[in-house]
Amino acid sequence: MADVDVVLATSSVTTVYVGLPHVLLAPTVERALRAGKHVLAEKPLALDAQEAMRLGALARSNSLKLCVFYELRRSGPVQAARKLIADGAIGEPRLIRLRTIIDKPLSYWGTPGATNWRAHRAEAGGGVVMMNSVHQLDTLRYVTGLDYASAMAATATFTAPGDVEDTASAALRLSNGAIVSLVASAHTPGASDEETIEIDGTVGRLNLPDPFGTAPIRLYRKATATWEDLPTSRPDSHRLMLESFVTAVEAGTDVPAGAMDAAAALSVVNAIYESARTGRLVDVQ
Repeated sequence: MADVDVVLATSSVTTVYVGLPHVLLAPTVERALRAGKHVLAEKPLALDAQEAMRLGALARSNSLKLCVFYELRRSGPVQAARKLIADGAIGEPRLIRLRTIIDKPLSYWGTPGATNWRAHRAEAGGGVVMMNSVHQLDTLRYVTGLDYASAMAATATFTAPGDVEDTASAALRLSNGAIVSLVASAHTPGASDEETIEIDGTVGRLNLPDPFGTAPIRLYRKATATWEDLPTSRPDSHRLMLESFVTAVEAGTDVPAGAMDAAAALSVVNAIYESARTGRLVDVQ
């Protein structure tokens, strides 16, 4: 940590990237902001929404940029979906299916008998939902402009060696009344390119493929009763997210994903966990 202090005390350093285990993100981001640095932080920024919002307020009070690395916002399929929905291609969203189906190697959690931070709730904040589904939950909010209202969920740990979930299912309600069905698994045998989103609307349906796969976006229009496979560009979304952050710092424009976005994602993730723990419907705060 002494090396971090040296970096933060260097006047020629104006901007820092914070990519650390989840439990260390918020305190390190706060140190950087208090040192007068712009910050690009890995998701989820903090372990709860209130802490994320506090960091956002700290950045604003010091006229600093704080961006959260939700790189899917700059992926080709997500950008295309956002425009299609804004243009009314599927009408009002009604039913959404989020699938976070992955086949992680057991080494992801560390070596046998020596698990890493990802396997421990106190350090990670959660398992497959916090690690992976959070990206799709943020993406859905980004492409539809809708917020989360409530969650009813169940989670389990079937394979992971720690105390975080590797399996989850949730029914979510959006601010317009739409229903979201989330299914997540960190250890589905043979899974590949299965982090997908399907959105049923009042006049059509939009299928978003895995953003790092090769499948096209698929659009169904009720008016013509036809499916369209849309050309799907796949630029380097990580690089584009970084470039967008740099532009925000240099031009004083909005960051592509900020503390409020991080807080919104954390609110629904933690509502899922609270519902799974209590067995009750939980309002997303």
